Amino acid sequence: MEEGRVNLDKSLRNLLMDGVASQIMFSLLTVSIISSYLASINAPPFLIGLVAAIPYVSQLVQIPSAFFAERFSRKRISLFANLLSRISLLAIGITLLINLQSDVMLFVVFFVMYNVLKEVSTVPWSSWMRDLIPAHIRGEYYSKRIAYGKLAALFVVLLFTALFNVAGNTTFPILFLTAFAAGMTSVYFIKGIDDVEVEHRGKRSLAEPLKNSNFLKLTSALSLWKFASEMALPFFSVYIITVLKYPVWVAIALASLSQFSSIYFLRISGSIMDRFGNKPVAALSFVSFSLAAILFTFTTMPQNHPLTPLLLISIYILDGFYSSVPPIAFMNMIAKMTPKGSSAPYYAVNNVVASIFAATGSISGGLIASFFLSTNFAVKIDIESTFGFLEIPTVHLESYDFLFLISSVLSVLAAKILRLFSEDNALSEEVVKNEIRHAVVRDVYSLITHMHLPYMQSQLRWSNFGRFTNGAFQRGFQGGVTAQPGSQMVMQENSLEDF
Repeated sequence: MEEGRVNLDKSLRNLLMDGVASQIMFSLLTVSIISSYLASINAPPFLIGLVAAIPYVSQLVQIPSAFFAERFSRKRISLFANLLSRISLLAIGITLLINLQSDVMLFVVFFVMYNVLKEVSTVPWSSWMRDLIPAHIRGEYYSKRIAYGKLAALFVVLLFTALFNVAGNTTFPILFLTAFAAGMTSVYFIKGIDDVEVEHRGKRSLAEPLKNSNFLKLTSALSLWKFASEMALPFFSVYIITVLKYPVWVAIALASLSQFSSIYFLRISGSIMDRFGNKPVAALSFVSFSLAAILFTFTTMPQNHPLTPLLLISIYILDGFYSSVPPIAFMNMIAKMTPKGSSAPYYAVNNVVASIFAATGSISGGLIASFFLSTNFAVKIDIESTFGFLEIPTVHLESYDFLFLISSVLSVLAAKILRLFSEDNALSEEVVKNEIRHAVVRDVYSLITHMHLPYMQSQLRWSNFGRFTNGAFQRGFQGGVTAQPGSQMVMQENSLEDF
């Protein structure tokens, strides 16, 4: 279809519905759920790390797909590849329905097929969306699309949390069949999105992105962060089940909390990325992952303690931020630095390099976890007096804790590399941090007001929070200063628009 004849409103509506259906599918196929299934059938840590690497190794197929992504109909390629990938989920569901304890290698084969076929559509899809969605609404629209999808997915995940609590591991076949149904619904709505003709159908060179030093900084930062995060992420749920001794439904309930958190942070971050830049938001998400990984090491001292549930809740609230922001931010940064109709090589190189590092990180995580499985490091303070003997554990690291620490340090390094990337009109991280803080404080204040809690409201209004929020409460959330590109002024409480 010619670009001038594209029905943008209809296409964006169908794209939004596709986002809802696909997010339901993806939420049922997360690393946490796949790792929980493998842990439930007593798969070894190395195999769990290997399976977690499959989605990233599969992205290697994006290299050949970049050559034909902008030479043929991007819509047809996306439709065909996505249809075949969904059929693989049907095969997994039927296999587990017949025998839940079936050979794990059969599961691995179908899981590989799903991921490879899905990745065939990634570069054509990214290039297609880059040309379809107007640049000035791209960040906010992507955030809205994912947020709506995650909201719908949250209810589905909560339903499966209840099913796991009642039926246990026999719920896994139903889970994969539901993912298949959601995936087919997604394909139906993709059919309703108008195609956009590529203006120049010439050959695309994968060497072109490699000559762009700014692009290499961007890809290096993402690749290192992918290595660091995928080293630890597959073992978050494994840690909860095997070390903390919580049942599977607790791990899935925490994943649901992460979904809720990501919906909230997507609501905030989308418009912030459009106005203040993508780089500072992405850098803050890297740092939040580092903090979450460190917090895991405090969940045992050396056993579970009263603060363990609170720490897990904090970790998965952070998970909602760092798991949802980077994909949108990096897609937008590449879109901003590439001309229309020529973005496929950049997306392909970025995705493939990042996926190689992610796969390597996942496999490395399995090896490191196996190596440190029986390792224990503790620092204690012993106090002996006439009243008795007191032992205070200050530091206690064992098994997966070492993996989480390594991952945390690498994530901070990735944030430092990202700060070297140059993005037009991007403001500082401090500006973005203040904007996010203002939005959170405003929403908490609004929630307390609607809950009719005058005592807490007055406490917040006159508390010390003013020094953290630049007097947000004291100003009563009145109008403020609007940030202009290139300025260092912070937008006030009314600067975030509701979706």
